[in-house]
Amino acid sequence: MIRRAGRCETIHVCLPDDVDAVAMASVLEATGRAVIVLAQEELGLRLGEIDVLFCGAVPAIDWSSAGSLRLVQMLGSGVDSLWPADGLPREVQVANARGLHVAEIRDHALALMLSFERELPRLAAQQMKRQFEPFPTGSVTGKTLSILGVGEIGRGLAKAARALGMRVVGTRMHPEPCADIDETLGPDDAARALEVADYAVVLLPLTSRTRGSIDRAMLARLRAHAVLLVLSRGGIVDEMALEEALRSGRLRGGALDVFAVEPLPSSSTLWTTPNLVITPHQAGWMPDLVPRILALAIENIERVERGEPPRTAIDRQHRY
Repeated sequence: MIRRAGRCETIHVCLPDDVDAVAMASVLEATGRAVIVLAQEELGLRLGEIDVLFCGAVPAIDWSSAGSLRLVQMLGSGVDSLWPADGLPREVQVANARGLHVAEIRDHALALMLSFERELPRLAAQQMKRQFEPFPTGSVTGKTLSILGVGEIGRGLAKAARALGMRVVGTRMHPEPCADIDETLGPDDAARALEVADYAVVLLPLTSRTRGSIDRAMLARLRAHAVLLVLSRGGIVDEMALEEALRSGRLRGGALDVFAVEPLPSSSTLWTTPNLVITPHQAGWMPDLVPRILALAIENIERVERGEPPRTAIDRQHRY
C-alpha cells in the first residue's frame, strides 16, 4: 500500500562517510527537488520531516516518528542494516538497488571459477619464478554449479554456466522450475546443493534466516575438490570454518568478495589462507555504478509520486 501520491519536494540523503553524498545530492537536485544531506547521527532526530530518504547503511533507530516518510531508497542491494526497523510505518516503501550489476557479478563468478579450473594462481606463481613448466588443467564443462539464492544475478549466472556446459543446481525461496537451472531446490535444501557442487556460489541475502547459515557443518557437505565463492553479503558463511577447511586441505578452494567485517582488517589471517582468493567487495562495481544507482533512485521516486510501488521494492515480510 502506498502512503499517498503526489510530488516529493524534498529528498534527504544520509550516506556513509566514504560516499560522496554532496556529489550525489547535486544530481538529485537536478530533478528540481530540494536535497538535504544528513549526518547519520541526525537521522533519528529529523525523521518527522523526511518524505524520501536515500541512504546507505542506517543506524538502529526508532522509526515511529516517520509520519511523512514515503520511500526509503537504499544505496546498495543489501538492506540488512535497516532491520528490525522498529516502528517503521507499514505504508512506507523500501527499495534497494538490485539488478544494476547482474552482468558484473556474473562475470566475477565466472572469472573466479575459470581461474581455479585453469590454475591461474599456480601459473602466476610460476611466472614470478620464471618457470616454464606446463601441466594439465581442467574445464568447467561437465561440472556442477550450485547457486545458493537464485535471484536476478543467479539467473544470469545460470544462463552463462549452462552455455559453458555446466550443470546448474539452485536454491530459491519458491522452488518452482527456473530457466537454465537443471534442479531447483527450496531454501532448506542448501545442504543438498553443497553436496553435489563442484563450484558453489553464495548469492543469498543477509537475513536472520541466512546469517551464519553456512557454518562448519554445512561446509563439511562440500566435497574435497569443491570451490566455494561468496559474493552476496558477509556474515552468511563462517569465515573461520572456511579458513580451517582450506588450511587443512579438506577443501580445494574458496573466494570471498564480502566479509563479516569490512574493510577486512590487515591483521586477518584470511589474507594468508592458501587457495583463498580475496577481492575487496568489488564484484558489482563498474565505472558507471553511481549514475545507474541515481537513475534508479529517481525512477523509484517518480513511481511513488504516481502512487505506484518502486521498481525494486523489497518484500518487508522476508526483509529482502
